[in-house]
Amino acid sequence: MTAAAMTERPAYSPPQQYRLTFVGELRSEWTKLWSLRSTWIVLLCAVVFSGGLGALISASVPDDQAVGGADAALSFAMAGVSLSSVFVAVLGILTITGEYTTGSIRSTLSAAPKRLGMLWSKALVFGAVVAVLFTAMVFATFYMSQALLDGTAIGDVSLSDDGVLRAMFGYVAMIVYLALLAIAIGAILRNSAGSIGFYVGVIMILPQLATLLPWEWVDDVVPYAPGNVPNTIAVVDTSMGTLSLGESWLWMGIWLVVAYGLAGVLLKRRDV
Repeated sequence: MTAAAMTERPAYSPPQQYRLTFVGELRSEWTKLWSLRSTWIVLLCAVVFSGGLGALISASVPDDQAVGGADAALSFAMAGVSLSSVFVAVLGILTITGEYTTGSIRSTLSAAPKRLGMLWSKALVFGAVVAVLFTAMVFATFYMSQALLDGTAIGDVSLSDDGVLRAMFGYVAMIVYLALLAIAIGAILRNSAGSIGFYVGVIMILPQLATLLPWEWVDDVVPYAPGNVPNTIAVVDTSMGTLSLGESWLWMGIWLVVAYGLAGVLLKRRDV
């Protein structure tokens, strides 16, 4: 009787053409995003709600109240943008928490063992989709609103007016920022209901409720809340804002770095 010879075999290494690349992760996240019916429904609701509310408010403004310049015109046209951000944020949260709910996150991270690439690719794909969609919506709503306000004092606002084009892209940047922030929250909490509740309660409602408190220092802190820092970039006249235009962009970047830094650390350290 002879003993079987044991030989060490090298660890399996897939051929170079089958190795996962960041481009491959982007394609994977693109496919996963658009394979869900909820993506189409939620994004359609966000666009229709935002554009429809802006048109409805613009059409209902009496001629004697249509005053205030470009800021007033944009505030009427973009009245639904902030509220439609809830639709986008919820969808952003579900893009990552949905995988934890169904358990498909195991397959995702098995294919992308470094993990962080999955998070960055989700953010890039979803952020790009939101940016393109809301750029089209913002400009369409602006022209529709101006047509409805024709003949009033704010019905002749042009993109060439000082600060108008910047403010319109500011609305787009605000929606993209909130969408990316929502994805980070979903990656941190990993629970759909908890993440949505945190976003609505802490990001949106809490800063508004805090202004009702009698302490003076609250008024100084609230403008720096994650949900308030993009306010300045979406107005034509930034001189009246608590934060300057540069400070607004800076704090948006700070909050995204903090959120994704924490999400990345937890994603690397926690078990699936």
